[in-house]
Amino acid sequence: MFLKVDSLVKKYMSGETEFLALNDVSFGMEKGEIGVVLGPSGSGKSTLMNIVGGLENATSGSVKIEENEIAQLNSKALSSYRRSFVGFVFQFYNLIPNLTIRENIEICAHLGKEPLDIDQLIQKVGLEGQATKFPSQLSGGQQQRVAIARALVKNPKLLLCDEPTGALDYKTSKEVLNLFEEINQNFHTTIVMITHNDALQNMAHRIIKIKDGQIKSNKINEHRLPAHDIVW
Repeated sequence: MFLKVDSLVKKYMSGETEFLALNDVSFGMEKGEIGVVLGPSGSGKSTLMNIVGGLENATSGSVKIEENEIAQLNSKALSSYRRSFVGFVFQFYNLIPNLTIRENIEICAHLGKEPLDIDQLIQKVGLEGQATKFPSQLSGGQQQRVAIARALVKNPKLLLCDEPTGALDYKTSKEVLNLFEEINQNFHTTIVMITHNDALQNMAHRIIKIKDGQIKSNKINEHRLPAHDIVW
């Protein structure tokens, strides 16, 4: 099992009130799977991604990546884990406006021990000829491709995507989903997509549904569709 989450609990305090964001969450994923985590706003899916990605600690429970326990690591160890293992793609691209496309990608190349070739990656994500442009000169879909390339360049074992198509139109969303599919096939990257869009589950190997901080189902998708066949 590449990713194993066991009895995960996350509590927040708001004044004297305790809020239970994750309540005894357990699931697993095999290496090379595309997993889609579905749930409404406030269900705990982003909190789950933040803990799996090493952005915050769990209150209790276990998260193992290739048998490496990360749920209770200190800040220095979490930083090393994020640098070595994880790539992040967010709904908003967070590109540096005064750097070129190549420079935006290059700043993350130094984080990995075995980074991918930047120019080859730019070509693979469909940005050939755009490397010297600035983010403001690109469409939203192109900027998301830059963000994906930036996450991939350090060659992460796990790619975490938080509502990666949430700010995109339908056509561009389909293009980005096709790109995720190609990344999964070409690099065997394990991908977890957090979303409230039910249609995305159709392209996943594994579908995880979460509500009120609890896993409601975790199943293998026996009838996967190619990304370009998904409609919503």
